[in-house]
Amino acid sequence: MRSAPPSRRSVPGLLAGLLALCLAGCAYQLGPTNQQVAGAQSITIEAFPNETLQPGLTDIVNSAVRRQVQRDGTFHLDTRGPADVVVTGRITRYGRLPLGSRRDDVITPQDYDVSITAHVKALRGGQVIYEGDVIGRALVASTPNLNVSERENIPVAAENLARNLISAIANGSW
Repeated sequence: MRSAPPSRRSVPGLLAGLLALCLAGCAYQLGPTNQQVAGAQSITIEAFPNETLQPGLTDIVNSAVRRQVQRDGTFHLDTRGPADVVVTGRITRYGRLPLGSRRDDVITPQDYDVSITAHVKALRGGQVIYEGDVIGRALVASTPNLNVSERENIPVAAENLARNLISAIANGSW
């Protein structure tokens, strides 16, 4: 009994795999997931004042939030005039929490969890559509110069905060 050449046997499997991949891709949706039209509503992000002792967070967080609005596509970033959604907030907490320990020195942390917390309010037509604390985190490896490593990862925590914020506003129940 002769079997088909290997190329003919793998064609049905390949087609089934491509079909599954195409169908899985159909479930992904860019922009809003709550039946809104992407970019149909404008959003203004007001500067978040920094209430922590960590300098420079206002610029880093505000830039990250604006970039995330543009990346996400749910809202159109409006810098002039009245917007459909107005986001205000303040940076309320900055923290560094030690995680784990080194094998040779149980007192020295192996990594740190850097977090930025902002209390945010989003208004649409004068009504609150979202209010709460949003947290962004970044994992910082313990290095001989921890301050430099931490400073380099603050933008990562800010980007994480921005993703969480825009997701909470975009996927709200309004």
